[in-house]
Amino acid sequence: MMNFTKLNQKIILKTGFFGIFMGLATVLGWCQEYELAIWIFMGIATSIYLNSQLKEFIFTHCIVVGLTWGFDCSLIQTIFIDTYISNNPIIGYEILDITKYPRILIITIGTTTGLLSGIALYLPIILLRKIKKID
Repeated sequence: MMNFTKLNQKIILKTGFFGIFMGLATVLGWCQEYELAIWIFMGIATSIYLNSQLKEFIFTHCIVVGLTWGFDCSLIQTIFIDTYISNNPIIGYEILDITKYPRILIITIGTTTGLLSGIALYLPIILLRKIKKID
């Protein structure tokens, strides 16, 4: 069983704030066309940062950061769901067409995406470390 007290909470807080930022940015409709590019850029930057700062429990840190991103972003979207839908009409109305419970869907998708983001954060770190061992 993992002892979460061994995780570097400062690093998790520093990198985890990106989820809050993206939640606010998507609710306000600021990054509709560039959202995926922003997520990819932040994923690469965070992977590089985590690689330089962490020596152990790297996978667990990546998963916690990814879950934080996904949950925080989707939580803000659900709290301000009316603003989110009005500023993102295409996605908002698709969500409303799929379910009567858009908040549950947004939280579920956000958390799942966060988990996958955590795994995606880990992969470049493994690659960088394997390349470093080869040299």
